Amino acid sequence: MLECIRELDRREFEPHVIQLRPGPLEALIREAGAIAHVLPQHRMREAHKVVGAIRRIRQLARQEGFRLLHSNGFRAHVYGGLAARWAGVPEVWTTHTIETPGWSTRAILGIPTRRVLANCPRTETFFQQAGLPTTLIWPGVNVADLTDRASRAPRERLAAQFHLPGDHPWLVMSARLQRYKGQLDFLEALARVDASRSTRAIIIGGSLFGAETEYERELKSRATTLGIRDRVTFTGFVSDDDLAGFLAAAHLVVHPARHEDFGLSVAEAQALGVPVLAYDEVGPAAILRHGETGWLAPVGDVARLAELLGQILADPNVMQGIGQAGKARVIREFGAPEHARRTMDEYRQALTPR
Repeated sequence: MLECIRELDRREFEPHVIQLRPGPLEALIREAGAIAHVLPQHRMREAHKVVGAIRRIRQLARQEGFRLLHSNGFRAHVYGGLAARWAGVPEVWTTHTIETPGWSTRAILGIPTRRVLANCPRTETFFQQAGLPTTLIWPGVNVADLTDRASRAPRERLAAQFHLPGDHPWLVMSARLQRYKGQLDFLEALARVDASRSTRAIIIGGSLFGAETEYERELKSRATTLGIRDRVTFTGFVSDDDLAGFLAAAHLVVHPARHEDFGLSVAEAQALGVPVLAYDEVGPAAILRHGETGWLAPVGDVARLAELLGQILADPNVMQGIGQAGKARVIREFGAPEHARRTMDEYRQALTPR
C-alpha cells in the first residue's frame, strides 16, 4: 500500500489513508506523501464501534470529497465496502489471501464492490469463483528505496553487530517464524551440504501475533541435533535498513516456504541483484525463472533443495549473472511503478459510470 501511494500520479490522484486504529503506520503514511485520518481504537467484535467507524468513513468521504475508496485487506472491506455504498462512491478492494469458508466469509463477500485486486493467482481464482470482478496485480517493490536502505546497513556493520564472519558467504532467509515458511527445511538442507564449507546461515524473523512461539526453540534444537548450530545465526526481527542490508550482502537468499502467495523477500533479494533458491510455490514460481533468474525445488523436497544448494555453492561464478538477470526482471515486472500503474488503471475503470 505504501509503495503504491508513493508512486501514484499526483496530477490525477490525491491519496488519503484512513487508519482503523492509532499506530506507527501514521508516520509512514505522511512520509509517503498521503493525508492520514486515524480512527479510535476498537475491535471488530464491538459491533457498535464498527458501525461508528463506518459512519465516520462515510462522513470523511463526504467532507473531503472522496470519489473512490480502496479497502486494503479482507476485513477492511467491511468498513470500506459499506462506507462506499452509503456515501455513493465506488470501492476497489485489495485482497491478500484465500479465506476459510464460513458465515463471516460469506457475509463479507456479499458486501458490494466495484473491483477486486488479487495479489496472486490463487487469490484471484478464489474471488473469481465467488463471482467478483477480479484482477491480478502483483505487489510492488520500490527498488530505489530498497537500495537506499541497504546502503545504510553495510556488511561490515552487520557483521560486527550480529557477530558474523565478515569474510564468509552468507545464506540468508527472511520470514516470520512459522512452520509453513520452511526454516526447518532450510536447516535440513544445509546439514546435507558438506559441513566443511565456510558458509553462515542467517535466519531473520520472529513469531508474529503470538503464533507458534515455540518454533524458534524447536529450530535451534534441531540445528544442534544436525550438528550445524555453530553455522546458523538467528537474528529475530530486525529494522528495515538491516533487513535490506542482509539481503544485499547475501551470497544467496533461500526461501523454502511450503505455502507462499508472493514472497516479498524473494522479490526484494532479486531487486538487489541477489540470486534466490526457493520452493516452486505460487509466488516464488512467478518471480523466479528456474536456471535463469534463480532456482526452484519441488515443494517439500528437502533432498532436491540440498542438491541445488550444493551445486550453487560449488559454482560461485554462476550467481552473479543469475542475480543480475533477476534484478532486471523484478524491476520490469514487479517494481512499484508497474504496480501503481495497474492500480491506477483499476481506479479509472471503477470511476467510469456503469
